Amino acid sequence: MTRPTARGTALLAVAVATYLAARIVGTWELYFMAFAFLAAVGVCWALVLATAPHLHVVRTVTPGRPVAGDPVVLSFRVRNGSLVPGLQVTLVDATGELGGRDCFIEVESLGSRSERVAKSGPWLARRGIHRLPALMTVAEDPLGLVRARRRLGNTFGLTVSPRLAHLSSCALYAGMGTRRAGRRRRLPTVDASEFRGIRPHNPGEPLNRVDWKATAKTGSLMLREMEDATDGGVAVLLNGAAPCVFGEPPETNFEVAVQAAGSIADYALRSGHPVTLLLPENEWRPIRLSPDAESRRRLLAILAGATPRGLSQLGPSLRALVANTRLSARTQSLTLVVLSLDRGLVRALVALQEEGSHVSVVHVADGPLAGPASTAESLNLRQALSAAGVHYLAVRRGDDLCAALSIRPESHHARAR
Repeated sequence: MTRPTARGTALLAVAVATYLAARIVGTWELYFMAFAFLAAVGVCWALVLATAPHLHVVRTVTPGRPVAGDPVVLSFRVRNGSLVPGLQVTLVDATGELGGRDCFIEVESLGSRSERVAKSGPWLARRGIHRLPALMTVAEDPLGLVRARRRLGNTFGLTVSPRLAHLSSCALYAGMGTRRAGRRRRLPTVDASEFRGIRPHNPGEPLNRVDWKATAKTGSLMLREMEDATDGGVAVLLNGAAPCVFGEPPETNFEVAVQAAGSIADYALRSGHPVTLLLPENEWRPIRLSPDAESRRRLLAILAGATPRGLSQLGPSLRALVANTRLSARTQSLTLVVLSLDRGLVRALVALQEEGSHVSVVHVADGPLAGPASTAESLNLRQALSAAGVHYLAVRRGDDLCAALSIRPESHHARAR
């Protein structure tokens, strides 16, 4: 939409007043001035009307795949595709929620068929999926008498992944080779499928599991039937109810919980183990990730959209969540990352551990330090977990996450004593 600016409107008012004065006084100089003022607005109007449709703006982000804490710079390449020079361009709310107070990007006079690059930033990227609005351009003539507003492009999405700790070992899985109730328990390997039997080949099935000896004996194609290895992977549940979140964004205990859950899942994927994610954003539906590079990228994208949601009292619902996830007895690890620990949750964890599941919990305590000593209630809960063999780790804001997740959990110290 093209319209005069406040300055242009004032000049039009002066032109009308000068014309009326010329009619009263009758001097031709006043007529000349009135028409000159009017012509100036008209020429500027024609300039903006002719050049504004030929504006092109390309918005780019550096780096292209930012991680939380990275300095992010937005670049705007503004091109004047017309032969008429002199246009002034302002990009309104170009940076969206990333830029804070830096809402306007001004580009000086554009020459004929020329382009300029304007940059905004850097800012420290915050984890999340950010939606930058479509660019609103305001094109003005050099005198600032007429402007045209146009919306260019579409909404721009920017995904900022959480910064994960690169774990070379994980304390939660350190003792999974110990014996419990006469059984040796360990994380499965990539090829941890178990042989179930031999059956005839059905049309359309792949031939990578053909048992050639059985085929030679029977005269027809026979397949080795294997147990799916994904049934024995690692399940990671992230629960971060909003009432349990402390701190100012992005320095909250929930951000630490997201980093912890992602670091554990990333470690399992890099170690060759399938991962099942349980997040409240996904209505607790299991998200299956296989141990490959694409799943690791998908993990980052999923955790980028995690928000402080969940159950304030997770304990009563934990058994149902595990059942819906179809965690079988072969599932070797269920890891919970939570912001609060209560008696109901401890009872549920102990029950799952006694049923044969390997259960561990990462508790992200509120505040930089939860106090010099744990309260009696917290100590009792931790002792109950340790006595049942549930691995427990406490992580606080400001901790070195890599070191915190790599140390031996309390349950191992208790057993050593």
